[in-house]
Amino acid sequence: MKRAIIIAALLLTTTLGWSQAKKPTIMVVPSDAYCERNGYVQHFKTMGDELDVPDYAKALKQDVDMRDLIAHMAEFMAQNNFPLQSLEQELKRLQTEDAEMAMMTGKTGSEIDETPVERLRRNAKADIILDLDYQIERNGPRQQVRFNLQAIDAYSSKIISGNTGLGTNSGAPLPLLLGEVVESFKDNFLRGLQNHFDDMFRNGREVTVTILKYGNCPFDFDDDIEIDGDDYEFRDWVEEWFQDNTKEGRFSTDAASANRIRFTQVRIPLYSQNRKGRDVAIDANDFVKPLVREIKQKLNVPVGATPRGLGDVWITVGDK
Repeated sequence: MKRAIIIAALLLTTTLGWSQAKKPTIMVVPSDAYCERNGYVQHFKTMGDELDVPDYAKALKQDVDMRDLIAHMAEFMAQNNFPLQSLEQELKRLQTEDAEMAMMTGKTGSEIDETPVERLRRNAKADIILDLDYQIERNGPRQQVRFNLQAIDAYSSKIISGNTGLGTNSGAPLPLLLGEVVESFKDNFLRGLQNHFDDMFRNGREVTVTILKYGNCPFDFDDDIEIDGDDYEFRDWVEEWFQDNTKEGRFSTDAASANRIRFTQVRIPLYSQNRKGRDVAIDANDFVKPLVREIKQKLNVPVGATPRGLGDVWITVGDK
């Protein structure tokens, strides 16, 4: 009883905190291993190489047990104020959008313009992926469920919570066994998510920022540039901006070349003050807006920002 009260108190703290910050989207996705093992894959050829991609729509349509497991998970996550984004509904939405946009024409017969990048933006992924794998093992009339569940930060690729195990070996109906499996791991799993969110409150949200150069940019990222009368190498000047604006100067320069700079493990505050002095929740795109303005104004070049979710953003220099 005492343990249950402690867990409830921790979850209440999370709920109150996330009620003010931008919540990450959480989605259950069948694991690659599960899809490959059960034949739920699509085969593509690209640049002469064969590529197998998980076919989530087929998996959800044909595997009733997977749907039941996801339904059980959605129920307990919602009860603990972590509502899931539905993979099945997201796939349907994208399919409907594609069909509607293909049929749309203006009064003069012109069609909707959409660049490949804009289509990728419509295919937004979840910020936290719940990677789910399971197998049903049968021994005569008895059966049990072997499962593996990992919560993965989609941008850092870090595992933030996980559980593996084997359900009860019994002759109970399979839907009941699936429910028991969820009950067996949910407390530990929620505690792992809680630890991840506590870390965010203490140390900031971990995001990734990539700076890319268009061909018409007048300088390379390893060139010296003049800013406010002083000469800087562009990437050194940008790193200095990150040192001044991240939580406790915490970030890593993952790659730096003449055309590309990638910052990972960038710790940003959950809140920032707007022009009226009010605290507002921010994500990666909000965080880099001052940097985008500074590059544009001080170097007189076009600069754009492309958000790829709450925790990932691309900055393009030389064009938008």
